[in-house]
Amino acid sequence: MKTINKPLLWFISSFIAFHIILMVMWGQHNVYWQLYTGIMLIAGISYVFYQRDITSKRLLTSIAIGLVTGVILVLIQVVFSLMTKDLTYLSLIKQLSRTGVYFKWQMLVTLLFVMPCHELYLRSILHKELDRRFHHAWISILICAIVSSTFFIYLDRWWIVAFIFVCQLVLGVSYTYTRRIATTTVAQIVAVVILLIFHG
Repeated sequence: MKTINKPLLWFISSFIAFHIILMVMWGQHNVYWQLYTGIMLIAGISYVFYQRDITSKRLLTSIAIGLVTGVILVLIQVVFSLMTKDLTYLSLIKQLSRTGVYFKWQMLVTLLFVMPCHELYLRSILHKELDRRFHHAWISILICAIVSSTFFIYLDRWWIVAFIFVCQLVLGVSYTYTRRIATTTVAQIVAVVILLIFHG
């Protein structure tokens, strides 16, 4: 059995610590954004363990795949909005307000810092380590999607958890293809920008 290396040990211990914090604050939805933002900024220390994958695609290719993935994420949101009112654009905006997002600068911080930190935390350690241990891409994609979506169970909105899970599956596929976190980061930024353009 392969030993647990330092990056994976950091991921496991920080993941447990982050969930303890969120569990203690369960029900305090109005400060969720602050908690999640703080957690992901701390998780940004994962950059210490980041190493560029030698099999990664060229940056322009990775960005192009990110753009396509962003459009797919928007289509997923549209499909989910037809299934439940909890995931319409207006409902998502209300949910953001409920979690403590009141100003445009908070959304900007989320786009430019929080999302990249989330992807760095998830992909640079967990996804790579799962690939190394199991050699089956679908296992890494599935586990990472589950792990990522667990951060949102504290919102008490299971449709949102399901939506995040499906989005993370798509992001995991795009990452597996390009091996760059630029792809998944661009995809999420593009998805948010498209939604703002059409609904803002």
